[in-house]
Amino acid sequence: MDKLIRQISYIYAFVGAIGVIALMLITIVGVIWRYALNDPIFGIGDLSVVTLVIVAGCSVAYGAMTQAHVSVNVIRMFFDRKVIRFTDVIMRLAAIFIIGLATYALFTKACGFEKACITENLSIEHRNFYYFLGVSMAFYLLVVVSHFIVGLMNFNEDKDPNEPED
Repeated sequence: MDKLIRQISYIYAFVGAIGVIALMLITIVGVIWRYALNDPIFGIGDLSVVTLVIVAGCSVAYGAMTQAHVSVNVIRMFFDRKVIRFTDVIMRLAAIFIIGLATYALFTKACGFEKACITENLSIEHRNFYYFLGVSMAFYLLVVVSHFIVGLMNFNEDKDPNEPED
C-alpha cells in the first residue's frame, strides 16, 4: 500500500512541477504584455488562479507523502516514547477527522453561490478545480490513515517509522 501511495505522490509531484512551470510562464507573459507592451491580456489572472489551484493541490498531496508539511514535535522534548505513542494516536485521529471534513466540504459545499463558482473574466468554472483539491485532500487523508495504521502496528516499538525526525 505504501508503495502505491508513493507512486501516486510522484504523479502529483510531476503534475505540480508542470503547474509551477505553467504558472511561471503565465506570469512572465502577463508581465511582459502589461508593462513592456502596455497591453494587458484579458483573463490572464483567471489562468493564474486556476493554475495555482492545481499547484496547491499537488503540493498538499506530495507534501503529505514526503512529510514536507511543517510540524513541531514539542511533546518529545518533555516526554518519552510511552506518552508519544498515545499523543500520536490522538493527533492522527484528529487529523483524519479534519482532513476528512475538508475533503467532504470540497466535494459537497465548494460552490455555495453560482456567481462564486466562476472566475472573474473568462468565467472558468471552479467546480472542477474544487474537485481536484478534494481528490488531493482525499489522498492526504489516505496517507494519514496509512500512518495511523503503521503507528498502531508499531505501538510497542521504540520508534514509529512515520514520526518526524528531530
